[in-house]
Amino acid sequence: MTNGEKLEQLELVEVSTKDGKATLQFIDRERGEVRDVYFNKNIFDPEKGTFIPSEEKAAKVEEWSQEYFGLAFDDLHQAIGVKKDVYAYDTFNSLWESEQLAKFDKSEVGMLFSTTVTSVVDDGIGIKIKFGHEGKTYQSNMNYSEYLESTREWFKNPQKERKQRQRFEEKFGISVDEKEKLVGQEIMVEVKLAFNRNVYTEIKPLPKKK
Repeated sequence: MTNGEKLEQLELVEVSTKDGKATLQFIDRERGEVRDVYFNKNIFDPEKGTFIPSEEKAAKVEEWSQEYFGLAFDDLHQAIGVKKDVYAYDTFNSLWESEQLAKFDKSEVGMLFSTTVTSVVDDGIGIKIKFGHEGKTYQSNMNYSEYLESTREWFKNPQKERKQRQRFEEKFGISVDEKEKLVGQEIMVEVKLAFNRNVYTEIKPLPKKK
């Protein structure tokens, strides 16, 4: 777990719901602290600047309610007294472990370092390559999809996908279908800046095999 802490067997002491959002309050008696976990059926609408109902998110929340408490969302108050492990992070708490990806800032632009690949995933939106640096997990993205604000959905761009797959093969000497072979490989990473504001990481091409 990155930048987080597992708090074992905290008691659920209060459940409050309002407008599709449930606040589950757990108590850590040893530390004298409370930890709030949120189950929210709403998603944030950047145009309206507020949260709005989402059928897809509501379905996920119902699944979480059943998976972790064996109850419907509207019956979560019946779970008071139950003990659960809570994963505490800097800005939120969760009932499951969440990997927190670190990001470089402008002061680190130009830095070049060697590391190893820890995972490679093609999630239908892009190719995500994770690696570690100084105890933190970072991710380099080769996206081939576009996010439409009007529908709040990702849509694949076939031409861009072909280009990214070709770029992946040229850079690493293997196809995306063979991506697992990249895990454990040593890579060189450079921290770069785009449009004078967006910091990103670029993985250098692997040396070509003779």
